[in-house]
Amino acid sequence: MTTGEDASVKKMAELLRQGATLLAQACPQCGSPLLKVGEDIYCATCDRRIVIVKSDDEVDAQAVKLMLPKLHETLLNKLKFLNEVIEREDNVEELTKLANLMILLLQAIERLHGLSENE
Repeated sequence: MTTGEDASVKKMAELLRQGATLLAQACPQCGSPLLKVGEDIYCATCDRRIVIVKSDDEVDAQAVKLMLPKLHETLLNKLKFLNEVIEREDNVEELTKLANLMILLLQAIERLHGLSENE
């Protein structure tokens, strides 16, 4: 057994001791047995959460669901940056463009919150 295999077996054993459940499914990436840890399905060898889907539509839905937190963070960072730009801007026309952009960012954040709540 290689060092990597030994480490993943030890990790699986530790997760099982902590109450994880060994599943019949294997990781699509490495072929190791999957574990159910709480509500998540996890591969100890790949050291990542696994999402099992039944159709291509579910793949797209899960991809979007996983992207939402990062997208929210990105929009907030852009909003913070835009706030700094607005503070320095004196030109009324530029301020109008920037204000419109701020409204669009706020609407996008609001819609993301709506998507997150519908999960």
